[in-house]
Amino acid sequence: MRTAVLIAVKDLRQRLRDRSVLLFAVAAPLGLALIFSQLLAGTTEFHARYVVADLDRGELARTFREDVLGSLVQAGVVDLVQVSDAVAAEAAVTGDDAEAAFVIPAGFTAAIQAGQPTSIHVIGAASSRLSAEIARSLADQFGDGVAAVELSIATVQQLRGTPLTPVEVATIAAAASGSPVRLVDSQASLRQLTWPTYFSASMAVMFLFFAAQIGLVSLFEERRQGTLARILAGPVSPSAIVAGKALGGLITSLVAMAILVVATTQLIGADWGPPAGVALLVAGAVLAAIGVSALVTSFMKTADGASAASSAVAITLAILGGSFTPVSQAPELMSTLALFTPHGWFLRGLGEMQGGGGIAAALPAVGILLAIGVAAGTVGLIRARRLVTIQ
Repeated sequence: MRTAVLIAVKDLRQRLRDRSVLLFAVAAPLGLALIFSQLLAGTTEFHARYVVADLDRGELARTFREDVLGSLVQAGVVDLVQVSDAVAAEAAVTGDDAEAAFVIPAGFTAAIQAGQPTSIHVIGAASSRLSAEIARSLADQFGDGVAAVELSIATVQQLRGTPLTPVEVATIAAAASGSPVRLVDSQASLRQLTWPTYFSASMAVMFLFFAAQIGLVSLFEERRQGTLARILAGPVSPSAIVAGKALGGLITSLVAMAILVVATTQLIGADWGPPAGVALLVAGAVLAAIGVSALVTSFMKTADGASAASSAVAITLAILGGSFTPVSQAPELMSTLALFTPHGWFLRGLGEMQGGGGIAAALPAVGILLAIGVAAGTVGLIRARRLVTIQ
């Protein structure tokens, strides 16, 4: 063990002198996290600009304007402007002054009361599809509510066999309509990281795999330079050398991840979660990275081949694991494939701790990461002993 520690210390000193490790282990992921978080700042918030042209001025039109759209204005998610006619409403949308427009036709209230077909016209901007779809959903929901009221009144009247009084009609309508629009907080089954946190974590775990490969890949270079032969000349076993290289990579990776967690928290406001839970996930991710890198390196014969293969595996796992696009926004197949990657479990564990999930919520992800690290690392380190053999 003492020999392995000495080898690890030697490697760490060399890496401190070679500042390239700081570039791709710390500077690159931190820089990308800063850039991406700034580019997508505010995209998780929804706020729409709507216009409404009420050509009817009837009771039901007023209900749609004041109750349905007004509830969204009061909630602070919609800015609403009233215009005089359909031409002005369409001009507001085409001129980018609004993302969608509602046109309530003349005779709207009278048509509904007479049981005649009518509709609210929705004009949506092609560049704001989400806001336009929400506008159409609001109009559809209001129409469904009106239909429910009409059905309720007709049903009661048919059962009684006599016409209803205006008071009874108003009572049934109030009971059937309820609240036109309700905004409620709901908890998703899979918690979502904020953009600053997501990009900080995804870039960190992606570049972690580049940092983790350095130790074992350096065996090829030391063998070429002859330093490996001088080390083996002493009472040093191949296993101690492999362990020392892996230990150096482990320490480098842990320090780099710790720096990234602190730096992104301070610079871009990333919320990684409870420190103890983050520490467990980082340790699990580092162990998994070391294990996977050792396994890939053990099948290679040259330093260039080992670096290329490890990088290819790192990029592939990053793509499948959601380091570039959250799996919650990807097709279901991608969400399934992410469960076969350390990246996916690391991001999932961080997500589970959001919103008060606590450390316990991250433990399944920590367990999977440790299992990947132990399984891949055991095979990889055993096979890596052959790299120490002088050829």
